[in-house]
Amino acid sequence: MGRSSTAKRPEPRDAASKLAQQRLSVIELAKELGNVAEACRQRGLDRTSFYEWKRRFQTQGFEGLKDLPPIHKSHPQATSPEVVERIKALALEHPAYGCNRHEAMLALEGVRVSGECPSFCV
Repeated sequence: MGRSSTAKRPEPRDAASKLAQQRLSVIELAKELGNVAEACRQRGLDRTSFYEWKRRFQTQGFEGLKDLPPIHKSHPQATSPEVVERIKALALEHPAYGCNRHEAMLALEGVRVSGECPSFCV
């Protein structure tokens, strides 16, 4: 009786689809048992993750059960390496100056940076 619903799902072809299929099977088991805690216990999944996968399945369908793409390591507004080196040089030349003063000195050179204190400026 549970097999008829599996025919409607796409066949897992890659690792992401296989993982999504496993997550969907936990959701189906919970529905079949009528008990989320028992389904999670049987499949070795915590309930917080179960509810996250259930929410994503309800809003995005089968594709929502796949892992999200990784977040890029670099930020589009990251400070360029040249400016970072200049900040380090200023910090070493003038160790008594604070971040705001370093920012003002860079502004005189035509370089715009935030007044926020970077970790090497502390």
